[in-house]
Amino acid sequence: MTKKILIRVDGSKKIGLGHVYNMLTILHFLRNEQILIVMNEENKLGSSKFKEQKYKIKFFKNNSELLKIISNFEPDIIFNDILNTKIDYMKKIREMSSMIVNFEDVGKGRAYADLVFNPIFNKKKMLTKEFYGGKFACVRDEFRIWTNSSLRKNVKKILVSFGGTDPTQITTKIFRVIEELSLKNIEFIIMLGFGFEHKDEIKKAANHLIKDGYTIKLIEKSDFLAKYIRYADFAIVSNGRTVFEIASMQVPILSVAVNDREKSHTFVRDEKIGKHINYNPVSFTKELSFNIKHLLEYENRKIFRARLKKIELLYGVERVIDIIYDEFKLRT
Repeated sequence: MTKKILIRVDGSKKIGLGHVYNMLTILHFLRNEQILIVMNEENKLGSSKFKEQKYKIKFFKNNSELLKIISNFEPDIIFNDILNTKIDYMKKIREMSSMIVNFEDVGKGRAYADLVFNPIFNKKKMLTKEFYGGKFACVRDEFRIWTNSSLRKNVKKILVSFGGTDPTQITTKIFRVIEELSLKNIEFIIMLGFGFEHKDEIKKAANHLIKDGYTIKLIEKSDFLAKYIRYADFAIVSNGRTVFEIASMQVPILSVAVNDREKSHTFVRDEKIGKHINYNPVSFTKELSFNIKHLLEYENRKIFRARLKKIELLYGVERVIDIIYDEFKLRT
């Protein structure tokens, strides 16, 4: 029987597009259901991604509009991928649906959800039916198609990706370290995301390096990160959901936490599959330089690669869908 599923999701230059891509990945497995996407008018970056896939979408300006949309839709299940939820919000929507599923939520409101999936966090005081760890990460389909089998003695390619927005301009700062280390024998693949604000500055900095003999390849608005990761010896990325996608292809990671929330994401450190930096404007370039040198060493990458091979990340989305459907069956 077709279920009505309301997807409450946000995307913005501040919080990035990880939530949007997470929901798109899950929705691929829910094609037979009646879906409604609901986004805050102020946090609708990435809404075009849903429209491209022909999903029905509605925007709201305040809580009363949101609650009206939910009430009119009469959902069987509500998905929340909006960071931490508040108790008041959860109590109100609790009355409008038989089941609530939250993603990346360590807020107090999660106590009122039926299921909570927190793959990127360490276990907190775990609630009933709350799931932590990488095996519940929803890795996009493209990472099942492409593979990375190279473990070269000498690094030839490094991928750099700071999500859809890169508000702290980490990408530009990485250029300075590339120049300081004189890494002219390595190709740097720079992913410029959907919501990048500083493209002109990045292009200017890249052209400066290219003229000086460096190899910089800028990739704009590509949804297919996997086809570039497959050739990378390691990746320098923000410490969000992208780390699961990189890890699923067994590529060592240098992760950078650019905000307080990303500092609480512990996957790379827990699994010891690369190096991690908490961004500090004073010490960042020094730390970045030290950790890039560490990953340039073949023996270090070999160790990280061996650990990556032991992690199962490709089938998290199926696990999540099965858990959701099993829970729903118990309620009907």
